[in-house]
Amino acid sequence: MEFMDVVLRRRTYRKHFVDRPISQSDLDTIIEAARWSPSPFNIQPWEILVVTKQESKDAVAKLVIDSMSAQMADAKFLHDVSKWMRLSKDEWLNRGDGVMIDDHLDIPGFIKDKTRLRPILNNAKNMSFLGKLGAGKIGASHFADLIRKSPLILIVLLKRHKKSPGENRAVWELLGMGAFIEHILLAAISLGIGTHFINAALETKKDRDRLRAIFSVPDNYDPICLIRAGYIAEEPGTSVRLDKEKIVHYERFSEG
Repeated sequence: MEFMDVVLRRRTYRKHFVDRPISQSDLDTIIEAARWSPSPFNIQPWEILVVTKQESKDAVAKLVIDSMSAQMADAKFLHDVSKWMRLSKDEWLNRGDGVMIDDHLDIPGFIKDKTRLRPILNNAKNMSFLGKLGAGKIGASHFADLIRKSPLILIVLLKRHKKSPGENRAVWELLGMGAFIEHILLAAISLGIGTHFINAALETKKDRDRLRAIFSVPDNYDPICLIRAGYIAEEPGTSVRLDKEKIVHYERFSEG
């Protein structure tokens, strides 16, 4: 597969994976690709935790339910998320960013025209009372089921004691972590393996501490992201990106 084919094929896979383990050979390929990621001064500030045991996946799923339920009761979080929700494919394609609401919320089937939800979306912060009543657990249960039935979860860790030189070291270290994660995603899809971030479990310090406790992660390691992975039965759907004219500047910055 050509490199650009791999790049353009990569999508967030929000469905159930094929019910079979990822082969050790494919896992080794993904890890080897990640191992050769660039980092500032070649400090390689990463480690990766490979999770396949069912009891561990169940524990992550429980943490995600608790985290997502708390998010649904947080007015600011709902307001921030609402700005990136798109209610129709036309809106999504025209704007070139954000996510389709169907991919993140279970919309009742009788609501055919989702644009009618605009008044609710515009006042999403006022819906936090539903989260306080426990409504968040309804949507969270779907994601928890995806986690429980995933063949593999990867937890990417930042080693805080491996510091990059320089005043801006935190940014340089995160650049390296981003490259490490991207290598994982691209290597995976080149093997027919889909990936899906499940970062609700990392939203707050309390959540991250619970995750550390589950997997005995030392305090000087920061969980950066969780990725569920597995072989895909079908190609994921389309996605959108901003036109290059909106993100590229030549010689000097110019506002278009």
